Amino acid sequence: MNFKNETHGRFEASGLVLPVLFLLGLFSLLAGIVSINVTSAGAAMVSHQFADVNPGPSDSYAADFTTAGGKLFFTASTGATGKEIWVLKAGKPTLVADVNPGKKSSNPDDLTQFDGWLYFSARSESNGRELWKTDGQTTKMVDDIVPGPNDSYPGNLAVLNDKLVFTAETPANGREPWVYDGNSASLIKDIRPGASGSSSAWFTRLGNYLYFRSNDGASGYELWRTNGSGATLVADISPGAGSSNPEAFIEFKGQLYFAADGLFGWELWRTNGASTTMVSDLAPGAADSYPKQFAVMGGYLYYSANNGLTGNELFRTDGATPVANVELVSNINPGSWGSDPSYPAVLGNHLYFRAGTDALGNELWRTDGNTVEMVGDIAPGEEDSGPAGLIAFGGRVYFSADDDEHGVELWATDGGKPYMVRDILPGDGSGSPWEFTPYAGSLYFSADDGTHGSEMWRVTADNSVKVKVPASTIKVDLSGRARVAVRCAQSEISGPCRGTVIVKTKVKVKVGGKRRQLLIGKGKFSAAAGKAGQATLKLTRQTRKLLRKYPAARKVTVRVKAQDSVGNKTALKKAAGLTGPGAR
Repeated sequence: MNFKNETHGRFEASGLVLPVLFLLGLFSLLAGIVSINVTSAGAAMVSHQFADVNPGPSDSYAADFTTAGGKLFFTASTGATGKEIWVLKAGKPTLVADVNPGKKSSNPDDLTQFDGWLYFSARSESNGRELWKTDGQTTKMVDDIVPGPNDSYPGNLAVLNDKLVFTAETPANGREPWVYDGNSASLIKDIRPGASGSSSAWFTRLGNYLYFRSNDGASGYELWRTNGSGATLVADISPGAGSSNPEAFIEFKGQLYFAADGLFGWELWRTNGASTTMVSDLAPGAADSYPKQFAVMGGYLYYSANNGLTGNELFRTDGATPVANVELVSNINPGSWGSDPSYPAVLGNHLYFRAGTDALGNELWRTDGNTVEMVGDIAPGEEDSGPAGLIAFGGRVYFSADDDEHGVELWATDGGKPYMVRDILPGDGSGSPWEFTPYAGSLYFSADDGTHGSEMWRVTADNSVKVKVPASTIKVDLSGRARVAVRCAQSEISGPCRGTVIVKTKVKVKVGGKRRQLLIGKGKFSAAAGKAGQATLKLTRQTRKLLRKYPAARKVTVRVKAQDSVGNKTALKKAAGLTGPGAR
């Protein structure tokens, strides 16, 4: 595997580090071994398979990565437990609890952090689908809202100060908003009285309220809010029994922006709780502009919308009050079809996104608000590379894309030409990376390398390589050949470890009238992570004669210089002794 594209950036040891390395080397020398790691690749960001949760070719489909209480939780499936909650513990994936014991799955969903715990919806044979929580050690059901094996189907989990708000369904009230205060769960309000339920959804916080979509049976699906102890209708955007179906909420400049279908079709709206207004009738009259794909950058709210002339293109608003300005950022694909901008991600002072043109297909674009440019034509010509899942991490934007040669693989850009980080499933098959989630300085995701199934991967910094020489003796055979084993650390993620072994006498030997250290031999080695490679040395006849003449020359120093595939380097020195018939 070629990792050269994964090496970006270098650093040099400071004046403080070098004296420390010298002292460490001195103390190690007294113990008979010196191992100094000299990093040349700096913070090289490397992708690798992090864990094979469901060993072998079967998939674990690791997903739903969520941080809670400083831990990374996720869902994964195995043949023994089905789909359950897992956690990283001491850097290793660990099953938290088999909520639905045996091979049947509890199918955890809606993973949400609250008060240092992970809350989620899960199903067991005895209690049905209910609300659960775990801290990684203890896992328990929060409340059996519908007693026995029947389900309450908790969902739409959202945090509001010291409360957890969610929806649950009961035979008496249907699906309604509920609240958990850390002690017990209770119904917030039966918005639509009776068993029909209000089907509340899209809980999004603004100030001390959660705003959401709900249906009281009289006003249709409209904008509501709750402080956790009650719920009120904020605005009947589509008056009467009709529904405006507000969705895709995002906070911007102290107000909540969203898409809704009112008297002027699907347009951009905003509310501060006291006043709810349409931002702009972008597609005039009853036509729809369908605002979506919201992202905030540089004092503007960017989104995709259709003004009726350009098709779906990139627009933005400054959020000014009382009247906000709305403008077309760029007509990327002139005509009525539009470029359909999507998957926005902010890196520095640029907004990155996917957009399509008739000539170049769906590719990676960016804007600083003034200019709009294509970052790279990953699949040349009119073919689509289809960038998806864009996420800013570590000074780069990572995403999945298909260059029409390698399938859907992991790509990145630091603002320059996009590059493939790794061909996870070599060839034209697709590794299909997805579920990108930053945690503790690494970017976790799921992908399929064609051998281990869909498993847990990550992009992480790799700034060192470690090797060791396990043996203290080197056997020389009658033909004068000697083999030195060098082991590459199990933790190596940019292997193999490759390098050179040089063996010299510790003492000076008289050769040709001069006393000097004698070169016993040198050779190259290569070792995969956790494995040992061998360097083969060929001793000359003269060297073997000198070894027989000077027994003290059989005490040698083994020097190893090694590096991994992203350029991290290390040097090691160890004392050893020569044995075997070729050394006597």
